[in-house]
Amino acid sequence: MDSFILSLSTRILADESILPIRHAAEILKRDMRQVLTSRGPENQIRVVLDGSIPAEAYKAQAASHEILLSCGDDLGAVYALLSISERFLHVKPLGWWMSLNPEKMETAFVSCQTWESPQYKVRFRSWFVNDEILFSGWHSEENARAEVWERVFETVLRCGGNMVIPGTDRGYDGEVLNKMALDRGLWLTQHHTELLGAKMFARVYPDLQASYSLYPEKFEALWQEAIDLYAGRRVVWAIGFRGQGDKSFWEDDAAVDTPAKRGAFIVKVMKRQMELVRAKDSNAQFCTNLYGEMMALYRDGHLPVPDGVIKLWGDNGFGKMVSRRQNNDNPRTDAMPGENESGRNGIYYHISFYDLQAANHITPLQNPPQMIADELKTILSRKADTLWNINVGSIYPHAVFLDLVSRMWREGEYDAASAAQDFAGQYYGSESLAPLITGYAESAVFYGPHADDRAGDQYYHWPLRALAHALVLGETEKPVKSLYWAAGNTSFPEQVQQLAAYAKPGITSWKRYLRQVRAGMDALDDTNPAAAARLRDREYLYGLIHQTGCEGLYAFCQACLHSMRNNDLQAFLWADHALQCHRKTLAAMNRVQGRFAHIYRNDCFSGVSVTIQVLETARAWLRMKGDGEYLFKWEKQFLIPRSEAILSLQSHRTTQLTDDDLGLRLRGEIPLEEA
Repeated sequence: MDSFILSLSTRILADESILPIRHAAEILKRDMRQVLTSRGPENQIRVVLDGSIPAEAYKAQAASHEILLSCGDDLGAVYALLSISERFLHVKPLGWWMSLNPEKMETAFVSCQTWESPQYKVRFRSWFVNDEILFSGWHSEENARAEVWERVFETVLRCGGNMVIPGTDRGYDGEVLNKMALDRGLWLTQHHTELLGAKMFARVYPDLQASYSLYPEKFEALWQEAIDLYAGRRVVWAIGFRGQGDKSFWEDDAAVDTPAKRGAFIVKVMKRQMELVRAKDSNAQFCTNLYGEMMALYRDGHLPVPDGVIKLWGDNGFGKMVSRRQNNDNPRTDAMPGENESGRNGIYYHISFYDLQAANHITPLQNPPQMIADELKTILSRKADTLWNINVGSIYPHAVFLDLVSRMWREGEYDAASAAQDFAGQYYGSESLAPLITGYAESAVFYGPHADDRAGDQYYHWPLRALAHALVLGETEKPVKSLYWAAGNTSFPEQVQQLAAYAKPGITSWKRYLRQVRAGMDALDDTNPAAAARLRDREYLYGLIHQTGCEGLYAFCQACLHSMRNNDLQAFLWADHALQCHRKTLAAMNRVQGRFAHIYRNDCFSGVSVTIQVLETARAWLRMKGDGEYLFKWEKQFLIPRSEAILSLQSHRTTQLTDDDLGLRLRGEIPLEEA
């Protein structure tokens, strides 16, 4: 017999007293039960640890009676076992997150062959499950939450990752998730505001000023608590010093008032943190994030990072290696490591981001995959290959870019067209749908001069709510300060016109994209209805969020312009139109089915439901302003017969129409007019 027959009779022989191996063996057993339907010859998959093989690596050799997995360590064994799932059971790395179940087969034939672990381009390959707010509303049951995190760690490993930051400011269950990750063989590192993995100072001491100068012993006690928990484990310790809540520390400590003082202070803190860790683990490894305000300090020579510390260079949240925009300040300081940058280097890179301005959080990154891959390729060419910390948000909307990152840290190369074909073939069953993957970013609207200035889902909500706030409060005689970044420091009407001009092209481009996705869904309905449903709940929904977002923002801009010209009826109608757009968005988000039903229930960063509340308020205000004190003028003028309208009393009639009913009826009578 020249093949190994993988069947329900196949046994896994491994030292399951080693927790990572035990968990990986359980995953493979589960995959076999889900895919295979028949028994075959008695045979085995045998795992052995071999000191001659490098850590995290493996060699596999299949014979007719046995698959031998020779592994450098427990993590190498994890990868070896998962390779069988992917190669022979056709379990896709992101399949669970794409609601894709592998096809059933009686048995799987493994030809007598050998294969080895890949040679990764990046040493530490991390998912940062950051601001995972969609998880919070999706499942409330404890066992369901545990399964979600088990799938997170499993998927990291399937994608070739070996490190994780399991959530942000997790509080009560942070230790639980860290232990789960370590038990599965993963390394840990930490958030750039949760240094050393310690509890946030402001959480423990909410009534104290978060100042290391004032309370060094309290900060160090929190650091020591985390060190005692994880010293000697698979940890790359994040060091540095930032303020509480992802900001500059000098916002809490005004005495450190020059760049030189700030840099020297941070270096002093780093050295103290390293001293505390090394007292418990002399071989400890460290990293620090050159993120936000830290990058300028480093570039200007005020932050000499201690020797041996991995420097993590941060993108701007939109995939470009420049400093991030903060409020209206957008210096775009170069954050790409130099060609001759010394020491060990890596990146903190976003495929999910929130800035409460224009970022993506409930939809995929809106910039082209090839642009992102090219940036990562440059990063590799600059030898920033020690640690990649990839911000993955709540994972669900970001599968295309997770696939991209896994290709880059494995192969260092990426071709958007062929990758889109592979993704469409694997997860939607048809390579012909590849244009839907590449066409997504091509539909995005630009709001600025740079190639990465494309609008994410937050762009349609935070600026709109800022406009509504100013309109209802009567603050239209001056520009909205929070919108300088988006529409300039001009006048309120000019800001409104600028936002409308940015949003309007997206109405057309995203409608065109939705037609393409709908055609793909129609083509799949008869042959692969499950894939059609996946397409509806993902690519179609993402496009709809953008299309209705553009249309809703444009419509509300029209409402503002009409209101300022005292054309209250048109203002009401345009506000009503904006409201219907965002209600359509929310309804589609709530229609997601299957295991990801309710995934958008806790959307609090884009806040579609909040925008709806704001628009309901603004629409009501516009009606109060224009429909008269009795809220009956427009109904009399447009909706009831003249013989009734000439009567001044209304006591014989029904109660006034609600805003929804009035909007619904007026829509059929009065066309919208652009301001």
